[in-house]
Amino acid sequence: MQAIMATKPGRPEVLEVADTDIPQPGPGEVLVRVLAAGVGAAGARLRGGALPLRYPYIPGAEFAGLVEGDTGAGAGFSDGEPVYGSPGLTGCYAQYVTCPAEQLAPIPAGLPMTAAAAVPVDGLTAHQGLTEILQVGKRDRVLVTGAAGGVGHFAVQIARALGACVVATASPQHHEFVHQFGAVVVVDHSQAGWPDEARNAAGGGARQVLACAAPTLAGAARAAGDGATVATPVHADALPEADRVHWRPYDGRPDGSGLIRLAPWFDDGSLSVHVSRRYHWHDAAAAHREVEQDHTRGELVLIVDEDLAARLGV
Repeated sequence: MQAIMATKPGRPEVLEVADTDIPQPGPGEVLVRVLAAGVGAAGARLRGGALPLRYPYIPGAEFAGLVEGDTGAGAGFSDGEPVYGSPGLTGCYAQYVTCPAEQLAPIPAGLPMTAAAAVPVDGLTAHQGLTEILQVGKRDRVLVTGAAGGVGHFAVQIARALGACVVATASPQHHEFVHQFGAVVVVDHSQAGWPDEARNAAGGGARQVLACAAPTLAGAARAAGDGATVATPVHADALPEADRVHWRPYDGRPDGSGLIRLAPWFDDGSLSVHVSRRYHWHDAAAAHREVEQDHTRGELVLIVDEDLAARLGV
């Protein structure tokens, strides 16, 4: 098969097309023919050398595709079934990938297959932060910063689906975009006084804050109410000092059951994925350059199998 390989840590140009063997599924794993793969900031940081890895490696932490072969009754999937998931940090910029069955889920009927490739990282990260850390429920007032990005645009929708009132922050050109996902107030976080505006909009400061963009971390703490919990999936060298709030940094994790919990929202229209650009997977370097600019609205995806996408009409 062909795959995109990162040959060494460095700029996007280290990504190269290479021939390699089709991976063989081990116990409890499923082989998937990849239709599309998501492109995220975490993958770009990894390519840049954020963690020690054995080179070359295949980037990509999330995918959508079709089950290849009989998985057996225990895995719970059938040959040709549309699935999406995350095998971990790497492996998805390839024509085939193996994934543990418990990190895989059927693609909901209401979710286009190519868009599904961008859900297993950012969608689950938003859901886990809101439900497990912040424990958002009905009538809560939640602040989501960086709400136009990958995690942020999922977070606004999921918080609304949970019954919360959402105050969000975004650059001015993204305000209408964020409003359409259900934020009642969208604050311009490019202005110096935005934390006070967000604090007032949340009635004296939100008790639950999801900070989704690095430039908003300090402001998120100032905008939060006294004693608030500020969860963030952002990897920062140091979190801003803030005696009034409780910081909860976290990483999203692969979870097939979590994807299944999102399915009813995709099916009833409460949750959707905004894909701002689709790249051919051989243009992975260009996709990484775009995501590193940190102005992406929603998600980017790589189309790995154009023929399959055309045949499926996605």
